[in-house]
Amino acid sequence: MLVNRVERMSQKTSEFEPAIRRLERQAAELIHKDTDLLTVVCGFEFSETPICGETADEWEAQYGYQPMVRAFYCKELAGFTTTELYEFLADAERARTLGFDPDQFASDKTAPGRTTLGRAWRDRFSDRLKSFITQSAERILAVAHNMGNPLGMRALEPTEKSDCSKRSERRYVTQKAKDVTDALCQIVFPAIDLDRPDDGTQYADTAFLDLQSYLGLTGTAANQGSQMFDEETTRDSGGPAGDTHLEYIKQLDAMEIASMINGAIGSMVWAAEQYYSIDRHADVAIDITYVAYYGNRDEFQMSTGAPPSKSYSWCYKMATISVVGEEVKFTLGMRPLRGYIPRSVLVEQLIDIASDHVSLGTVYADAEFDGIGVIDALEEENLSYLIRKSSDNRVDRFVADMDHDVAVKQSHEMEKTSGGETVTVTPTLVGVPSTRKEDTTVVFVTNLQVSDGTKAARGRTSRLLGRYARRWGIENSYKSIKDFLAWTTSRNTAVRVFYFGFAVILYDMWLVVDLLVQISLDIEQRLKPRVPARTFLNIVRKEMPVT
Repeated sequence: MLVNRVERMSQKTSEFEPAIRRLERQAAELIHKDTDLLTVVCGFEFSETPICGETADEWEAQYGYQPMVRAFYCKELAGFTTTELYEFLADAERARTLGFDPDQFASDKTAPGRTTLGRAWRDRFSDRLKSFITQSAERILAVAHNMGNPLGMRALEPTEKSDCSKRSERRYVTQKAKDVTDALCQIVFPAIDLDRPDDGTQYADTAFLDLQSYLGLTGTAANQGSQMFDEETTRDSGGPAGDTHLEYIKQLDAMEIASMINGAIGSMVWAAEQYYSIDRHADVAIDITYVAYYGNRDEFQMSTGAPPSKSYSWCYKMATISVVGEEVKFTLGMRPLRGYIPRSVLVEQLIDIASDHVSLGTVYADAEFDGIGVIDALEEENLSYLIRKSSDNRVDRFVADMDHDVAVKQSHEMEKTSGGETVTVTPTLVGVPSTRKEDTTVVFVTNLQVSDGTKAARGRTSRLLGRYARRWGIENSYKSIKDFLAWTTSRNTAVRVFYFGFAVILYDMWLVVDLLVQISLDIEQRLKPRVPARTFLNIVRKEMPVT
């Protein structure tokens, strides 16, 4: 669910605020998730708004003042071009519903033509009226999205573009990417609340979010990046200083940041699902991301020792849960790891986040999640799982006794006693050849249906467990979250968590943009991004909203 927030700056400076709030209240009563455009527009009562202050005498009777106003609300709320509005009004019933009288028009028309519509907005609507319509429409859309209604998100709709030249395809990809990116920014940004005061502030929240986007897209630190952003932004007031940006982040709690980020991701998923159905039985991967830390670890609460396989000694950790498939790893939720947290509790929290968006299929995890508590938690949720098994004496004996490259041991008993309570799980133990290291066996615990009784059964088991390797190899073709991470040397936990969370948002946004472009191009097998990351980064930089 979206957080109902709009630009504070526009709220404070708009002379229309009381009238807009009245329309917002009407919208909240009118709109639910299935309310259509005409019901919304025709349900408004415009008394005590600037619309009533305009004189109808200036209008030709056949056009009608109020119907024309409602028509342009349709345009603003749906994101129509003038031509699309004309085509929308070509349906006599729609035109009649808005207040036009089709009998008063020429036989081939039911409402004003393209030229008349364009002239009405350009010449007949006062600047004051146009400003009120655009400002109030933006706020009405925020209400609609808060209600789970996809009003105004047509940019996310895939469009058929399967047959075109390479040059026209590039133009199409760029334009589609721009449109989708702009739509997603309007949906995602309002979900992030920096908890800034309502009064006495120079910049709107979006200025800080634009700056954070810029930092992530350029890989620069706050002070350097803010100077570059200030030079490039089209905002009349420029951009906030890096120190100011960091101070607002530092006042936030790390878990509150994670909750905000997860809410923003949820908004993005909800928007994409209006036009693209995520697999309702989706495989997910639970993972720990290690981010290198080179500062004084005594001054940074999240610092911990890095695994021996890493090139750095210290790091901080972020847990994520992601949908995996179609060569894409889309992150559904994240959680910072501070201090000790049982892996079973962490898994339960991440599963809860993901379950808000998808029906879970198989859960994949590496050896860091090999534990009785985790297995017990997954089985309590009736979830399938495939987890890399860490080595121990029993595992070593199992590998030593393998008669074939693939071996299965049913009911591998694992038991733990804690607080006087004994927990016993009996997963299946499976050994298969490593896809990364020759002459090496990797072992998994799972509750999937596997067997080694025949050569054919071993082949099926090998192919089934091969999914694990493919899932973890996804980011070989696509960038990772860390490629969108802004540079920082801050020892503040909130800053580190916010930077990582915002990198997740940018990464996910890129995947959604690329997904919708590839669907529009009728590409069935997504082997590589059709919207290069660099193209996406440039689009976001150029399309940042202006306040």
